[in-house]
Amino acid sequence: MNIQEYLKHSQPIVYQIFFNSLKNNNFAHATLLSGSKGSSLDIIAKYLAKSLICDNELFACETCPSCIKIEKGSYGDFLIFDAKNKEIKVSDIKDKIEYFFSKTGVEKKGIKIYVILNIEYLGSKASNMLLKFLEEPPKNTYAIFTTENQNRILPTILSRCEIIRFSKVDKDFLIAKANEIKGNDSNIPILSYLFDNYEEIVNNVDNPLITNTRNLVLEYIQRLNSYDETRYFIETKLLKEANNVDKAYYFYDIFVSFLVEARNKKLKINYLYKGYTGFLDTLIKFIPDLDEAIKILLEDEAQIGLNVNLNLLIIHSLTKILKK
Repeated sequence: MNIQEYLKHSQPIVYQIFFNSLKNNNFAHATLLSGSKGSSLDIIAKYLAKSLICDNELFACETCPSCIKIEKGSYGDFLIFDAKNKEIKVSDIKDKIEYFFSKTGVEKKGIKIYVILNIEYLGSKASNMLLKFLEEPPKNTYAIFTTENQNRILPTILSRCEIIRFSKVDKDFLIAKANEIKGNDSNIPILSYLFDNYEEIVNNVDNPLITNTRNLVLEYIQRLNSYDETRYFIETKLLKEANNVDKAYYFYDIFVSFLVEARNKKLKINYLYKGYTGFLDTLIKFIPDLDEAIKILLEDEAQIGLNVNLNLLIIHSLTKILKK
């Protein structure tokens, strides 16, 4: 994936902001990359870190010793972690950041960079600790954060960041570009809801996790004409297969995409899932309020990373959207 080309052609405003900041050497001490799922924010955050210390180019060349060290995680003044990773404890995050700021820089460039992916999942203690460093940023130290839900971040943190918002890329464009490379695969329109980059779509066409989750969504929709069958399917198959965070996220994302497409079809707006019209008609028939169902699923999906019981969450979501 060529990040510079992607930014230039798919996110021109974002590209110009980065270009001006790097060229004029006035990159913000704290930058928040805010975008929807599939925006490749994690890849872009690391790319920006490379750009700040690249030996050769304004944007990261990806081949110089500094860029390679960032990629391999061996650059001494670089820290990156994902706040969404529940294997990392709040105390670990606090210790890592405090150690990062307390230690003397080891690289010749004298630039420290720390990246926190999915900062909205940072605990309150770690957030308040981080705030101290944002209020009085050390010289030549840069923070790059990413988020898919800006509303869950402390306002005091937001106020100290330059917020860069990524726009959603036109799905027709993504599908057309992916079809040029991969052919007309039935997964491509669905993947256009999951990724805002056609290269990511192509790379995930044969992703078994996504394909299996799509089939799970389709089987659930097929059962909607019978209350007993729907309940039996949820209890005996759905809850067993959507049994971890990654599967649950994909289930919600793909199901929401079908609801959006069903709403578009109902409103006689252009819809992308032409190969799934029977499933869309079923949703139109059996889901009382498609807009409300979308809202419920998105709100519940935001709870997935917060140590909730996934089975109870899924049951709550699917029960609520079927209520008349």
